[in-house]
Amino acid sequence: MRNRINAACATLLLGVLGVAGCANSGGTPSDPVLPRPFGGALSYGPHAREALHAANERLIADCMRQRGQVYKPEGLATGRTDPQDSNPYGLLTTDQARQDGYGITSAQLNTRMPRDPNKARSGEREWREALLGTTPHRVHVRLPGKQEFFYNTDACLTKAREKLYGADYERLYNTYQVMANQVVSAVHKDSRYLKAQHRWSSCMRHAGVRAGTLDDPRTSVGDRLRRAVADRGGLRTVARHELRLSRQDADCQRETGLARTVTEAQKRAEKAVAGDRRPGLVRLRTLRDAAVRRATDT
Repeated sequence: MRNRINAACATLLLGVLGVAGCANSGGTPSDPVLPRPFGGALSYGPHAREALHAANERLIADCMRQRGQVYKPEGLATGRTDPQDSNPYGLLTTDQARQDGYGITSAQLNTRMPRDPNKARSGEREWREALLGTTPHRVHVRLPGKQEFFYNTDACLTKAREKLYGADYERLYNTYQVMANQVVSAVHKDSRYLKAQHRWSSCMRHAGVRAGTLDDPRTSVGDRLRRAVADRGGLRTVARHELRLSRQDADCQRETGLARTVTEAQKRAEKAVAGDRRPGLVRLRTLRDAAVRRATDT
């Protein structure tokens, strides 16, 4: 019954989105390419994510079969807005705002989690150890900012990812992920960024929206959505609110040149944060591109 209710609400939302899409005028200037730390080297598009996931699951199943265990490949959640698709600075293009707002309401309504085909086996010790590995084979890897991650070298999860991405991918990816977070934090503290955000806030206020930071509009939508879901109603109203708010947000970002300011601040931050680690970025891109080719060629 709940699935039917969600489907009906999703249909309503699509109707709202369709109206918003038709209302856009063709005279607005084109949106700039939104900046991401290290040129987006840590992000994958939807098609690549699906292909990589499927390839990785097949490799896990192969590894488990070689160890006398049965592993059934698991699917990806559908309808969810992946965190990789959201700009880390909260930047938004007019097209994104027009088509799906911030992607908050649509994700709530459309996300479907796949069933776990291995649930019955997950309690078996030998099966679990084959998949996850064992503590005696654990390796700790230090990362910038006094952080670290660990993995078990005997795990089928590890074997599969090494075969798909390359042996050094995890270290490089996690290293640059930590540095990307540092870059985003540095940009948020940049004096020129703060001035641009203040201009954006003034633009929003003149349009009747109170928002001090770029996170505030999304928080507003999320709060309304939680109340609407709890009350089992009002989702269409939340969707309309999200679309109106996000379009005004994108307009103010464009008018105040926020993306350009972030791009300049990001360059300064990357130079300060990455230091002599820049060559590793080339290696990371090489491994990433090779993995995508392997996944999409299968």
